[in-house]
Order: sequence, then C-alpha cells, then structure tokens
Amino acid sequence: MKSNGTKLLIKHLSTAFICGIIAWMYISSREFAHVSKLDQYRILSDAFLIPGLVTVLIGCLFVISNRGGLDGISFMVGRAVRMLIPGVKKKDEKYLDYVEHKRSNPLRGFGFLFSVGGTFCVISIVFMILFYQLRG
Repeated sequence: MKSNGTKLLIKHLSTAFICGIIAWMYISSREFAHVSKLDQYRILSDAFLIPGLVTVLIGCLFVISNRGGLDGISFMVGRAVRMLIPGVKKKDEKYLDYVEHKRSNPLRGFGFLFSVGGTFCVISIVFMILFYQLRG
C-alpha cells in the first residue's frame, strides 16, 4: 500500500499534468511562435490562468458540496434517475436520511486542487506583470 506522501504527490503531479496539457492546448491554438513578445506574454498568462482558475473553482465546488450546498440538487437528481431508468433499484430514502448519510461520509483530500490551481494562477500573474512591464 502506498504511503500518504506518495498519494499526495501523485494527486499533485497528475493534476499539474492535466492543467499543463490544457495550457499547452491553449498555447498551441494561438500560433505562439509567430506573434510578438508582448502577445506571447499575454497568451502565456491566459494559458496558465484558465486551468488554474478552473482547478481552484472545482475545489470550491467540493467545499460547497461538503457544507451541504448541493445536497438538495444531488438528492433530486439521484431520485429522478432512479425513477426514469427502468430496472434500477428504488430506494425509499427520505431527504433527512440522505443528508445524514452525506454528513457521515464527507469528501476529504481535495486540498491539492487549491495548491495546484493557485500555483498556475501565480504563474499567470507573473506573465501578466511581464506583459505590463513590456507594454509600458
């Protein structure tokens, strides 16, 4: 079994890799090599901000979900799916039981989303500063 440090490193590296792929896709779609240095800094700032911000906002959704902000929606969607799809076992669970079950099993271990997303946002800010220094 892997240690907690190894699991955390894998979470960070895989999230950074996915964010890096998104940034690379953004950069490659903008003809990066053929634009001025000023536009290169702008493109790099945007390329790092997009995956960084999305990652931080996904982490925020996990926090909101843990606090109960999405319990009603998830209860209704789950119930609708069970009602509409034939052959799915129907539960006669009440909303209070559903909320108590959710409270007993909160999501844990998603802080890496904030650290990786925050790092990408900081890199974006560095490129934005370089952009404005070159722009004058």
